[in-house]
Amino acid sequence: MKDITEDKRSIARRIGWFSCMSKRQPLAPVGQWVALLLAVAIGPLVAEVAAAASLNVLWYGQNPIYDGKMSELAAKAATYDPWGDGSSTWNLTIWNPQGPAPNFADYDVLAIGTGGNAWNFSFDPTGIFSNKEAISAARGSRTFLSGQDADAHYFLGAGTRPGTSADGPFGFLVNAVNWAGSGTGMGIVALTDGWFPTAHPYNRRWWLDDRSFLKEELDGYVSYFLEDSVVIPPTTSQFPVNEGLTTAGLSNWNNSAHAAFNKNIPGYISINDAGTHPGYAVTIVTASEANGSTQKPRKKSVPEPSLTFGLLGVFTVAAGWLRRK
Repeated sequence: MKDITEDKRSIARRIGWFSCMSKRQPLAPVGQWVALLLAVAIGPLVAEVAAAASLNVLWYGQNPIYDGKMSELAAKAATYDPWGDGSSTWNLTIWNPQGPAPNFADYDVLAIGTGGNAWNFSFDPTGIFSNKEAISAARGSRTFLSGQDADAHYFLGAGTRPGTSADGPFGFLVNAVNWAGSGTGMGIVALTDGWFPTAHPYNRRWWLDDRSFLKEELDGYVSYFLEDSVVIPPTTSQFPVNEGLTTAGLSNWNNSAHAAFNKNIPGYISINDAGTHPGYAVTIVTASEANGSTQKPRKKSVPEPSLTFGLLGVFTVAAGWLRRK
């Protein structure tokens, strides 16, 4: 915030200086044109400084009820800021699995919810399978994988607490999307691909399918079991991806997690451990980016040197002209 504040003050000083100069004598028509040009030049700078971080979020759709709940989540995302260090707005697009494939390069993150077929879920992996190559090509530097079905608990409740709890499903989902979308390329968020540890018609297993873009990296490292004790390791508790979350807030959801990962999986690190299953994580993220920000870098708050010198030149000419009048 320091850089943005200083930029605003700098712009204000320039405007104030010009105003003082103009008060010495009413502006002639030429002077009025100079003032107008300066206002046009400075306006975009002020707007650029004040611009908030935003993410282009592509959410894999399921049905009108589910899609509506995720739209509600997106609308509230910018209100989540437990650490007071800034938040992000989401520009949400729901991807209909039966519809045309989106241009994945247009998005900061692809979020894939719980692979289930009950309780207002109707997950169909067709779109994921048929776009395996395109998704792989667009994938960026960050992937967030979890055995927790936070989207289900967001609107079904998390044990005795509402799913909209900041230290619970709501905060978990916002952190996941913000973190994955704040790297380079298109980040990935993928929640559990089923609820039951054994074969069940409510499951929609897709992670380890040959047509899955995740198959190669997950094969041999995924296990399915129920876990209600989620532990945030001390080593990752202060990572931005865990902002505002606690071990208590992620546990006791009446089955907090439905899948887990062997912690020896290459390229990933655990940010949430399976409390009753040593050696397993319920949520893993790209190791090299694990401590990365949950805010997409904003536009430059300082104008380019050429623009700065150009504005100073205009100010100099304007000041000289006014003094001669």
